Amino acid sequence: MAIGICPTYITAETASDPFAFDLSAIEKPKETWQWSGFVQSRTQKFMSRHGWLSKELLAHLELKGNHRQWRSFVSIDARHDRAKRSYRDAWQSELHEAYLLYDGEHADISIGKQRVAWGVADGVSTIDRLNAVDLRDPIGNARTASRRPSWLIRLEQNTVFGTLEAAWLPQGKDRTLPEFNSPWESPGLHSLRSQAQAGDIELSIADPKKSEGGLRYLYYGQGIDWSLAYFNGYSDGPVYSVREGNRITLMPRRSHTYNAAVAFGLARSTLRAEIAYTPDAMRENQRSRLWQAVAGWDRSFDDNLYANVQLFWNHHEIGGDEHGLTYAVSRPFFDDAVTAGLRGQFANDRQMALETYFDYDYDDQLKIGGKLVAFDGAKDSPLGTFRDNDYMEISLRWEF
Repeated sequence: MAIGICPTYITAETASDPFAFDLSAIEKPKETWQWSGFVQSRTQKFMSRHGWLSKELLAHLELKGNHRQWRSFVSIDARHDRAKRSYRDAWQSELHEAYLLYDGEHADISIGKQRVAWGVADGVSTIDRLNAVDLRDPIGNARTASRRPSWLIRLEQNTVFGTLEAAWLPQGKDRTLPEFNSPWESPGLHSLRSQAQAGDIELSIADPKKSEGGLRYLYYGQGIDWSLAYFNGYSDGPVYSVREGNRITLMPRRSHTYNAAVAFGLARSTLRAEIAYTPDAMRENQRSRLWQAVAGWDRSFDDNLYANVQLFWNHHEIGGDEHGLTYAVSRPFFDDAVTAGLRGQFANDRQMALETYFDYDYDDQLKIGGKLVAFDGAKDSPLGTFRDNDYMEISLRWEF
């Protein structure tokens, strides 16, 4: 039984430079402590139906510490969103990230709650699986997902032959599910929860809380970088169900993914590609082999116009294939004070996500932003599930 609660195509967080994490190349910081953060007001109004998606006030605080070869980082979020009171507490607070990093001469190690992006694809990645998609609020933007930092241990060893990176999550990823009656709740999950609330079935949703992890080898060359990676872990949401009488249990399933990636630098352009193989993916409540491929191009033009296009293809042993493209175009204006852009994706089953946006830096502290986001697709497709969630957004942020 596939309940379809995890968006298939919105699975990666945009990274401007996929291999820019060689911490040994960073100048050793001075001993210091630094506070920073921002206060933000964000309003999101539904366009396709009545009501508000969000009326959020957010306070984000960060503490950075440097002491010789040690660095620390802590960030905390506190928010109030009265538009979500029907399915969530209006007041929410959480420890967003908290980790300690040892920056050695040849090896770096970090321990704690952190965001670690793997893969070279700028928009979709086949191996970016160390952090789970935040299914309570999955839309980072129209081509990428919002991901939750994970509690993990990360080791990066630099050698003359390349860089070896290992990550271990002792209790697995920090998984979330959309709340009952949330706009991001899938019809399948909502139906099961409604039946459970009516007493027709007993429903349980398992989180294994078991270890996950992976290895990655990277090589930095002249105009070409490449990597090999392996991840052993669970899906972000339930993809498998077990029924015993009137009791239904939903659960994530463990799988193993093997990945190869490459990025070529050509003047002001970059060509990127990934391939991956998962021999034990889940499809229609059965084990199914999965092959994935991503190929992309991005370029910065002389007038600071930036363009990015990426094609993706997922071939399942069971069921139909998934294919499509993601794209992004942006350009700064008014001495770089304003950035305007367009980004989104197209996929099979008439799926579409489109975002037009602008960001205005009024000064060094005050930022103003706006966007329109729209979805479409077949009713039972990952993006089509959200086709009534079109929204417009205005945000004001004061940074300190």
